[in-house]
Parts: sequence; structure tokens; C-alpha cells
Amino acid sequence: MKKLMVLTLIFTMLLCIAGCKNTNNTEKPHPNIPSDNVVSDLKPNNNTDSQPDNTNKDTSSTDTEANSHRPEKVVKVYGYKSPFVVGEPVKDIFNDAKNGNRLPYTIYFPDGYTPSKKYPVLLYLHGAGSLGTDNQSHLGSVEIMFRHNADFMSQAIVLCPQTPEWWNLDREAYGDQKGTLGSVLHLLEAIQNAYSCDSDRIYVTGLSMGGYATWEILEHYGEIFAAGVPLCGWGNTGNGTAFKDIPIRIYHGTADPTVSFSSSQQMYNSIILAGGDKAELYPIEGAGHDIWSYVYNDRDLFSWMFAQNKKTNPTAKYKYVNYFTIVDAKGKTIISDNDITFTDYLIDRKNGNSAEINIYLTDDGIKKLNKAYSSSNGGRFTVYCLEQAVYTFTATKPIPDDCFVVSGVFNEDTYFEFMETVRKCLN
Repeated sequence: MKKLMVLTLIFTMLLCIAGCKNTNNTEKPHPNIPSDNVVSDLKPNNNTDSQPDNTNKDTSSTDTEANSHRPEKVVKVYGYKSPFVVGEPVKDIFNDAKNGNRLPYTIYFPDGYTPSKKYPVLLYLHGAGSLGTDNQSHLGSVEIMFRHNADFMSQAIVLCPQTPEWWNLDREAYGDQKGTLGSVLHLLEAIQNAYSCDSDRIYVTGLSMGGYATWEILEHYGEIFAAGVPLCGWGNTGNGTAFKDIPIRIYHGTADPTVSFSSSQQMYNSIILAGGDKAELYPIEGAGHDIWSYVYNDRDLFSWMFAQNKKTNPTAKYKYVNYFTIVDAKGKTIISDNDITFTDYLIDRKNGNSAEINIYLTDDGIKKLNKAYSSSNGGRFTVYCLEQAVYTFTATKPIPDDCFVVSGVFNEDTYFEFMETVRKCLN
């Protein structure tokens, strides 16, 4: 398992996870640098509803003395809409007419939901520690997903049922779907009938007891799902054939005292022996049972999961979606998440409360950026945050240290506006 390090915020809307690599080792191409959505060259943006409206002006006249030695000069600032918008969750009770079960559930809808668009669906199945009917205690891990990957999550319908008893598909006889996991299938069907869901992009994940339930539902109803992500669970090792065509990422701590790591190892082996080539095992070395806070902030996982599509992606390929990139005028990525070691920020209250973001680079990152600067002949570079253009700058001389500085683009209000968005995800 590739080591992840959760970093502090990059830009107004950036939580950067360094060291998270695409297993296919490919770069995600950037769209062309936008031209028709430029707010204005170095002028404030007047759209206060969704865009920054602050210190977007010529930095040549407003640079602080501390930043006067920086090689970068901002030449264009673009309108930016934060993707970390999470709507208020809806809580309800599903009264299953097919088996009489009552199933509390919470559902999150995409930002700007409209029936004219098809949305992916993420089904989350909680562990035994969240058994109950309060419709709240099972949401902790979902909050982690939103906190670290809200740009993915806020584009999806996220369905979070809660069970007061063990997740079982059947109760009295095989196939009767009278267990609470059977009710989950019925609830999922009802959600698909009521809302605009993309039937080719339905994903399921669960932890511990929910990991078991993920294996159970994939074994018997795998045709529903585009991908599955069981955490520290176990399943039927005698039926690897049932899983061989489903993209599955399996996570388990190697020192798990509750559910042995061998449970996931054996499941993976059974799929491989059955001829499956879309399953991946991610052992988390030395970790115990509660790995979900680690796994569910993994940006690589969400890049992979939301790329899965039963119709258009039969090979389960994906490309890692960076938080942060610097791209040259030809669209080549110069700096990405893997080049960052640490970030912090400063508030310059003497200069209109502008926020200065400091992005510290690896040695290789410094070399790549300086090489690009020196060979650009004054060419332009564009900073992207979550694949949206933030601003364009020019630079020729090398950076004076290991730090790339963002100055004069955001102010204090804009920065903390994002912090408030994150807090809403956690309430």
C-alpha cells in the first residue's frame, strides 16, 4: 500500500495528500487553459455567490516586501467554483413492503442536483459498531470521505442505510431477501426509481461487518455494481468466480486482531485462481482493525472508484486526479501532488487580509519547476486546483528556496469560507 500523508490545505479549497500515486503511472491530461471564463485580467470578480471576490489584481503593485523577490508574476486570475459543496443530508425511514423491515437511512444528493443528468451512486455499509436506529452513528466514515474527497462525493448520490442487526441478505431461506441487507437492495432499487441514477456507475463499500456485507452483496448481485471496496471484511472464498469480472479493491490491516488479514488474502487469491484480473489487494502493513480513517481519505481510491463504469470502462483503468498541478503553456504537467511535501498559509492583514499559500516542494519538484522556468523564455504557466484553472503566471528565474508561493489571489475571507464548507460536511 502506497504511503499517504494528509497535508494541510492548498489554496482556498485544497486538502493535499502527498505520496498518493496512480497505480497505472499515468498523468491525467488537463483541459485547455480556459479563455472565455476569465474573470478579468487582474481585476476583482464581482460574482460573490460562487466565485472569489477579493484580491485578484496586479501583483506587481501589491506584492509585500517579503514576496518582492519571488520569480512568479500573476497575469490572469480565473473564476473558481469550489467543488467542496455538500448539500444537507436527507434522513428517512425505508419501510420495506417486501419483507416488513424498517431501515433508517441517510442520503446525500449532488450539488445542483437535476433530473436531466445521471449521477453515480455510492452505497456505504457500516460496521457492527454502528448498529442501531439513530440514523446518525453510522455516518462517521462517510464524513471522512467528504472531508478529503468532496469533489468526487459531491457529484454523487451517497446512500447510507443503518441496520439494528447483522447485515444478512436472507433470513429464512436462500434468496428470500428478508434480511436487512435484502432491504438495502430494495432501498437501492427505490432510489434508482425515484432519482436520476447512472446504473452503470453504482459502487459499494463497507467496513468490518460492512466489509462482509460488501462481499455478500457482490457475490449474489454483483451485476448491479461497477466496483466494490471491502475494508477488513471476509467473504465466500469458495466462490471466486462470482467476483472475477468485478473491479474490487480490498483493504486490510496486516495486524488486524478482529478480522484476520488472511480473510482478505484468501478472498483475493480465490478471485485470481478463478481467472479474475480486476481485483487488487492493499495490505496496510502493521495496521489493526480500524483502517477506515486511513483508507477513506485516500485520493487514489476515489480516483479509481469514480472512474469505474460498467459500459465504458470494461478494463477498470483510471487516472489519478490531482489536487494541485502547475501546467505549462503546452499543457504539460510540471508539478503535481507527488512533488509536494508540506503546505501552510499566512494571512497578510496589512495588505487587505490577503492569504499567502506556501507549497513546499520535494528536491525533484524544485528541479522540475526551475528547469521549466528557465527554459520557458517568459512563457506562461497555469495553476490548477482539482482540475480547475485558478490563475496564470509567468516566471523565468529559479525559485529562491524550496517553496512555491501563491500570493495576491485569495484573501482571508475566501480561505475561511472553504473551512466552513468542510465543517458543514462534518456536522
